[in-house]
Amino acid sequence: MAIKCETCEQEIDCRIGYSNRRIQPLILSCPHCDSQLGITLDISHAPRSEFQFDGCRPSETQPSGPFKGVNPFLDLHLDFPVRSGKYEMGKTPFFMAMDDLKVATSGDQEKAHEVLQFHSFHLNALNEMAEKAGEIKRLINLYHGKNKQLFQKRAAASLERPVEKSLLPQDVNATLYCVIAKAFFPFTVFAHNEEISEGMPKLMQVMNREKLREFINDLDSSEFLSGLQRDCLKIYPRIFDAELPLRPALFLDLIGNTEAEKAATRVSAKDFLSLKDLYKDVVEILSRQLVLVAGVNNLLHRGDANSFKAIDGGTLRGLIKYSEKALSEKFKYLDDCWFKVDMDAYNLDMRNAIAHNNVNYSGVDQVITYTPGGGRLELGTDKAMTLLEFMRLLLVAFREMHSLHHVIKSLFYYKYLIHDRGAAK
Repeated sequence: MAIKCETCEQEIDCRIGYSNRRIQPLILSCPHCDSQLGITLDISHAPRSEFQFDGCRPSETQPSGPFKGVNPFLDLHLDFPVRSGKYEMGKTPFFMAMDDLKVATSGDQEKAHEVLQFHSFHLNALNEMAEKAGEIKRLINLYHGKNKQLFQKRAAASLERPVEKSLLPQDVNATLYCVIAKAFFPFTVFAHNEEISEGMPKLMQVMNREKLREFINDLDSSEFLSGLQRDCLKIYPRIFDAELPLRPALFLDLIGNTEAEKAATRVSAKDFLSLKDLYKDVVEILSRQLVLVAGVNNLLHRGDANSFKAIDGGTLRGLIKYSEKALSEKFKYLDDCWFKVDMDAYNLDMRNAIAHNNVNYSGVDQVITYTPGGGRLELGTDKAMTLLEFMRLLLVAFREMHSLHHVIKSLFYYKYLIHDRGAAK
């Protein structure tokens, strides 16, 4: 369809690819005046399509065939990266995605079809969970409340299973993590989470029992562990708010490289300014989660959570000092680490630029320009990133946080099942 921007009264040619999501909010910036425009596609009454427009309207003269190239052209699709450039008949986002999959699978069409089915399975799960986003948010908030019985009841309904009557903290926690696992599995990598969930108890078995008890005591008495869990749980509902622009980033999982990020690819939902603080907050949590990684690492290698390997001729005096280090400094103290830190999650330049508001975003070309050392009298050096690259960065960072949340879960289980019972005796 051709649409007309209500700000500048100029026309834009749009090709809208259909997702199977019931409500499909699509965002674009006017190529003429940079105003943000919205087109919402509703397929609730399929095969009829219903459209709502925000900041634009259908042009009075609609094309009767292929576009003639008179107006700027934009592809729009929720589920796949879209290319910018001139209109080419037949080169829809879906078929371009299929071409990417054929390259990724070395021309194996059967394999490409299997991979696309895998993506469709995750998108269908996202569609289902997006409809329940409000319910999931309320459930997570309910976990923090005093009425654990009500939490167990509502969680059972969401999980479609019998109500867990036990209100023991380990059982309430188990329910919480079942809810999270079901609601957020399309965003996560199951193998990573399974490895930590199964590996942490085994690691604890070989640690010095008394020193592990001291570590748990310190985490408990300082409320560091409970505070960290609470802040992780605040992130999960916000991921639902980023669900739409994360869909094209999920597709990048399937093609095995980041070339599509660097090409002239675009995201058709949300914009950077509404999402930038989410990445900053996830990285701040990751910085604190590394304290747990370091403590476990020290217990494994030196028998004491506070015992670090000497670095640059000196030894760090305990986890408190480690927690005070800048994030960029924390990695070097994780010697021969049991947890494989995904450095792709930590773009410290972007994190610092967001924290100091040294970022600019162009909606027309979907390019983020950020200045890590900005704000000083002397001009800093600019860096650039596409919105799709940023969404991929956010996805990887969330996965890292979610994986390390399994460390929090394991430490809580140890506290409830072994540490607290031992103290009671």
